[in-house]
Amino acid sequence: MAKIVSITPTGQWQEFHKMDVAFDDGQKGTAFSKTPSPWYNVGDEVEYSLNAKGSVKISKGTAAYSGGGFSGGSKSQGGGSKDEQIARSVVFKGAVDLACAGKIQITDIPSFVDKYLGCVLEMESQGATYNQHFPSQESPF
Repeated sequence: MAKIVSITPTGQWQEFHKMDVAFDDGQKGTAFSKTPSPWYNVGDEVEYSLNAKGSVKISKGTAAYSGGGFSGGSKSQGGGSKDEQIARSVVFKGAVDLACAGKIQITDIPSFVDKYLGCVLEMESQGATYNQHFPSQESPF
């Protein structure tokens, strides 16, 4: 882990914003962001990797977030608590796996996520028995 000590915008490359990022361990490199303000800030403790070309990849999941560069968004776009975001990702992955296996249509993924998110979040059961919860005879799994 290293602390970011400076972030300097240096222009654009294709649709990405380039910036030089320096760390408290003496390393520095060029990072790319889809937005002019990256999700990380000066002072954040992050894990990163630096390749031979001098490009730095900052690991999003490991930052000790200090605020500023990230906004949660609306609930329909994945906002909410971190636990809910993780649960939504798990259910979404399951729906994608089912679509890849031909068990559901790709257009059914959003309704699948809405229907089964409560199961992962340990909300009240949608049915006391298997048949009440899964009214059709064929299991989606």
